[in-house]
Amino acid sequence: MSERRPTPPLVALRAFDAAARLGSFREAAEELGVTPGAVSRHIKALEMRLGLRLFDRFNRSVRLTADGRRLAQGVADAFERLEAALDAVRPGRSRQLRISALPSLAGKWLSPRLHRFSEANPDLDLIVFAEDRLADLSNGEADVALRYGEGPYPGQVARRLMSERLIPVCVPSFVAGRRLNRPADLLDAVLIHETWHDLPFADRMGWKAWFESAGVDDPRVRHLRGPHFSHSHLALEAALSGRGVALTSAPLAADDLREGRLIQPVDHALTNNLAYWAVVLPERADEPKLRRFLNWIEAEARDDPGVG
Repeated sequence: MSERRPTPPLVALRAFDAAARLGSFREAAEELGVTPGAVSRHIKALEMRLGLRLFDRFNRSVRLTADGRRLAQGVADAFERLEAALDAVRPGRSRQLRISALPSLAGKWLSPRLHRFSEANPDLDLIVFAEDRLADLSNGEADVALRYGEGPYPGQVARRLMSERLIPVCVPSFVAGRRLNRPADLLDAVLIHETWHDLPFADRMGWKAWFESAGVDDPRVRHLRGPHFSHSHLALEAALSGRGVALTSAPLAADDLREGRLIQPVDHALTNNLAYWAVVLPERADEPKLRRFLNWIEAEARDDPGVG
């Protein structure tokens, strides 16, 4: 095994990390509970050790140099990994199962079912993060991530849970007095849209793609109107309030359809190669708590007749 090269003192790297994040020796000192002079000395010693200037110094401020920016990113990543390693062995952490999921999936599908996993696994404390961004599993931001996309997420263990089917839904009272039997009939209804612009597969989503897949040849398809929402659960809430017909993911609408709060007025679904996935790191896939959760959520998805 090759010998590790000596690294600069941890206290100097911590001072540099704080100053780089905050852009101020004074604010870094306040965060670390030391004097600004101590922060300045630590960073000066680090610069001398590396033979690099890490900050440009001005009368009332400091700014990272190009070398400083490169080092700052590496040091920040290293501290995040160190914190994740420490968290992993802290008392009580092994009891936690941290799940990252898109807000709509967390609210409309996962949360109503999660009590069953809790009841079967009382030794685990569940923490659900509902967020749009992808959690960085390698940095310990979550134990398992529920993702939406094409997969298969190279370098990670990904289990396909549910295929995507986009269906129109509305409240039963919305169809009263309206002829909504064929796909083209929905062009006369208020359509509720979800915003897909930031997704690489946006052209395969939304009402336009749904009408085209249904064979509707009507110039109105090119100029669809109606309210737009950034998340599926918001579009579903609008549909539940009777505002119109939402095009949404069948898994997310499954409970509302099953309970009769929503109906599918037209029997046509837009299918594609998108899906919901459960993702974990390969080196953690055999951990008992993760294996239990993956097996449970796969069974939930498989046994739910509403998700397809």
